[in-house]
Amino acid sequence: MSKEEAHKMVELDDVGVQLEDGEEEDLLEYDDELVEESSSSEANIRNVAEVLMTSKMPKVTVKYKDTTFLLFISEDEDESNYPIMCENAALYQRPMGEFMESIRKFMGNRFGMLAFATKELVLQLKSLDLTLFEDNVYNNHISFSDIYTVFKILKERSESNFETDIPTHLTIELSTRPRFVSRYNALVELTESSATLKNIKPFSNDETHPLILDDNDQSVHHNTSEVIVMDIDDEEGEEFEDQSSHT
Repeated sequence: MSKEEAHKMVELDDVGVQLEDGEEEDLLEYDDELVEESSSSEANIRNVAEVLMTSKMPKVTVKYKDTTFLLFISEDEDESNYPIMCENAALYQRPMGEFMESIRKFMGNRFGMLAFATKELVLQLKSLDLTLFEDNVYNNHISFSDIYTVFKILKERSESNFETDIPTHLTIELSTRPRFVSRYNALVELTESSATLKNIKPFSNDETHPLILDDNDQSVHHNTSEVIVMDIDDEEGEEFEDQSSHT
């Protein structure tokens, strides 16, 4: 085989194929068109999937104090006036950590970031006897769609068995509680003063339960034990650092 003939040999599925004059250029052009068509097809499928997901999102209401929200966009006209907490439908199938982060951002924008700065979000689903905590270490292993699938299956079985008091949709009660790290660090601050166990609860500076945080208190200078101060990053989890008391 001459060098010119070898140049015209290509392998398709490990089989050598001899190209005629002018066919090499056509084959390359065909590959480019195939890649473009494939990319265009994938984009179309993705767009269709997003539209279907948005139009079929489950109706889930969230109540916070005296305010009711919709978790996702709903086609129910009666619910159209409720604010939407998660306008991005993709969060339905994203890890619970991202889902909680979106809820926190929405609540912060509506009620102020400082109101939730040291608080952990708590989502209570009474119909499932299930409570979701924002700082749960398993949040990245499940999604909200996993939880709703459980609700949907059990609800359909209840309907098939003609049970009573079946909820029309999934409802959530949103509340907050002190974050462990924030509370722990506040307690560490008490150890650096002359405070005692009587100062722990309630955490206020009134006449009955004074909160003593006097830097000039001599008892501070006698505290040489080592304490651990914890810090938390909302995006990357918890980090720990050792801090010794100053003499």
